[in-house]
Amino acid sequence: MSDHHLKPSTAQADLEQVTKNLRKEIYAGQRLPRERLVEKDLTSSYGVNRMVVRQALGILSSEGLVAIEPYKGASVAEISLVDVQEKYQVIGMLEGYAAGLAAFKLTPADLQTLEENLKSQEAILLEDVSQWQHINIQFHRIINLSCGNQRLIELIRQNSNFRSYWFIVLSVPGRISINIREHQELLQALKDKRPDTARMLMESHIIDAGTYVVDFLRKNIPIGLWREGD
Repeated sequence: MSDHHLKPSTAQADLEQVTKNLRKEIYAGQRLPRERLVEKDLTSSYGVNRMVVRQALGILSSEGLVAIEPYKGASVAEISLVDVQEKYQVIGMLEGYAAGLAAFKLTPADLQTLEENLKSQEAILLEDVSQWQHINIQFHRIINLSCGNQRLIELIRQNSNFRSYWFIVLSVPGRISINIREHQELLQALKDKRPDTARMLMESHIIDAGTYVVDFLRKNIPIGLWREGD
C-alpha cells in the first residue's frame, strides 16, 4: 500500500490522540482556565503538524473546553460551575436508571466480575489515582452494559464526560475510600436484586461527586478562572 493511502488514517489517529490528550489534561487540571494553547508549542509537544492541532482545538471548542478568539488564538475555557454540576446530574440519573434495570439482568458471572473488580479497587494503593480510576471505569461499564437498554447505553456514552475533573475528586485524601464504600453498598443492592436501592445509590454516588467537584473548584481555583453559570 502506498504512502498516499496511509496518510489519511495516520492523520485521523493523530487527531484523535491529540484531542484525547488535551481533553484529559484540561479535565485533570493540568491546564488551567485562560491558559493559552499556542499551536506551535502543542505541535512540538505532541509531534504532529499544525493542522492536526488546529482541528483538535476546534473539536474541543465545540465541546466548550477551549475558547478561540480572533487574533488572540486559543485558550482553556473558563469553568462554568453550573455546567459541571449539570453534567454530573445528567449522567447520575442515566447511570442510576441503568443500575436499576441491571439489578435483574446481571448474571452470576457479571456479579462475580464486579466482586473481583471491587477487590482490585481495594488492593490498589490509595494514592495511585490513575490506576484506580481505570478500574473504577470498568466497574461502571459492567453495570451500564448489563442494563439491556441500548438507547440508554448510547446516551451514557454520549454524556460520559461525567468523569470530568475526576483527578480533582480522587486526589484529595479519603475520596477513593469513600468511592469504594459506595461501590460496596451498590454491589450489595445489585446482588439482592433491589432495583430502587441500586438506582438511588448510583444516582447519589455520581451526583454527590459533582457537588464535591463544584465546591472544590469554587474554593481552590482562583476567582476569575471560573464562573457560576453562562
